[in-house]
This record gives sequence, C-alpha cells and structure tokens, in this order.
Amino acid sequence: MKIGICEPCDAKFKQHVLLKCYEALAVAGFTRYRKEDIDWPLDKVFHGWVGLNTGLYDEYVAINPFVGIHAVPLMKLYTVLEGRKYSRNIATYALHIGELAPKVPVFEFTRETNIDEEAARLAQLYVDVGLPYSKSIASYEVLLPLLQERVPMLGAYPERVASCLYLMGRKDEAITFTEDFLTKKPDYFKGFAIPFLKKLSELSAE
Repeated sequence: MKIGICEPCDAKFKQHVLLKCYEALAVAGFTRYRKEDIDWPLDKVFHGWVGLNTGLYDEYVAINPFVGIHAVPLMKLYTVLEGRKYSRNIATYALHIGELAPKVPVFEFTRETNIDEEAARLAQLYVDVGLPYSKSIASYEVLLPLLQERVPMLGAYPERVASCLYLMGRKDEAITFTEDFLTKKPDYFKGFAIPFLKKLSELSAE
C-alpha cells in the first residue's frame, strides 16, 4: 500500500524488495536454486513455478506474482532441439496469481512498507493458492489443453504442444500437429519442426 510522500524508490530498493520476497518463499518451503530463482519440485517431471515480475515507480515497487508449472522433460526436449540451453526458470505454463485470487490486495512496497511482513504475505499466497494450482496442472493430460489454447500466441506454445503430445505417447498426433503448423508458420516453426520431425522419423525407423 502506498503511504503518503516518501523517498523515491530506486533500483537498489527494488532489488532489496525482490530478495526479501525470495527469502520469504524459501522460508515457506520453496527451493531457492539460484539467488533470484525459486520453485517447488513436485516430482522428477514437474516443478511448481514462481515468477516475480517487478515494476519500479517513483513511489513504490510493484511485485506482480505469476504461478504455473515447469515440465522438465518437455522443456528440455524442445529447447535442445532448437539448439538452446535448457533453463529451469522458464514456465511451461503460467498465469497471474491474481486470476486465482482476485480479491487479494496488490503487492506495492514503499519506503514505509514493512517489507518482511509483505514478503511473508506474498509467500503465504503462493502456499495457499499458487502451490495448489501448480499441483492441479502437474500432468500432461491437464497441461495439454492449456497449451493448445495459447498456440495462436506463438511464444513457444506450439513447440510445447508438439513435445507434450510426444511425451504422452501420442507420436502420430505430434507429427500431424507439427506438419500442419509448419505449413502455417514456416518461418517461425522450422527451427523446431525440422529437427523434431527428424527425431520422430528416426525413432520410427528403429
């Protein structure tokens, strides 16, 4: 909450707020695997994903909390095929936690805010609302239709759909989807589609 007039916020203050939020999440049981990366491993396949988007304004720092799921085999599959390094801190699917808890007050940190208390409130929101949501979508069967809805957005969602179908054992559907989408968006999709189709063809030949 913004309270009166106070010293303008700066990048150093924003970093301080962000680190306090990561500390609070770690205390709540999340795994802090790097200084500014944290999640909740559910099993060998799925991690509950946390995204703290920050906004710096003169009077306050805003934290926009996102929550979702990170599917390790899926993300490794398509990033490696595209010749990129796998990253644990990218969500397979995520949404703003405000969509799940619209009545929760926003997170705005001023110089007068009790940062530890607000960071603890943020962490508790992830425990109470975020983590159950992550668990609810921690299966390829639930995840697939969510990814399919976002295919028109591009943003690696087509790659995730194809990879998800493959990992579900639906190889023929993965091939059909990939070939169809490659026809529609060749410039966008060929970097993934060509090595992916080659991989599936080689598996079929074995």
